[in-house]
Amino acid sequence: MQKKSIIILIVVIAAAGAFIYFQNMGTGNELPERGTEVDKLAPDFQIEDLDGNEVKLSDYQGEKVFLNFWASWCPPCREEMPAMQELHEKRNEDITILAVNVGEDKAVIQSYLLENPYSFKILLDENRQVAQDYLVRGIPTSYFLDEDGVIINKITGAISYQQMLELAEID
Repeated sequence: MQKKSIIILIVVIAAAGAFIYFQNMGTGNELPERGTEVDKLAPDFQIEDLDGNEVKLSDYQGEKVFLNFWASWCPPCREEMPAMQELHEKRNEDITILAVNVGEDKAVIQSYLLENPYSFKILLDENRQVAQDYLVRGIPTSYFLDEDGVIINKITGAISYQQMLELAEID
């Protein structure tokens, strides 16, 4: 009888140990769930750039990304574009800028860029699906992603070059 109790106790302890082990297994490098809030994995998307190339957010895995939603008719958007260009020129090796134009067709954007020759990547969200997926309620809205695609900061409204550096957590 005593031998049977000891065997049962050993089996229970082994099962509990296995349960604890498997519960804690892999907790070191797991990415968070997808979402549009800080500390969530940014939703992936695929849209065209101005040259007609398909661009996916996941193509930039391993890089910090400044994801900006804007339109050419938006005064605060136009106000922050020179700071975005400065960031692109000075810190291109530290962060990639993806400027997602919301709701305008390619001809309107190209006309705007003739007068304002920005060299960072412009993406076309003509049907506004990406903006909807990111719950964009006003523009400009900016998301700053770490190298794993996790949102580290989010802000609505025009921001300065210095704020971009701070929000992107660039030294």
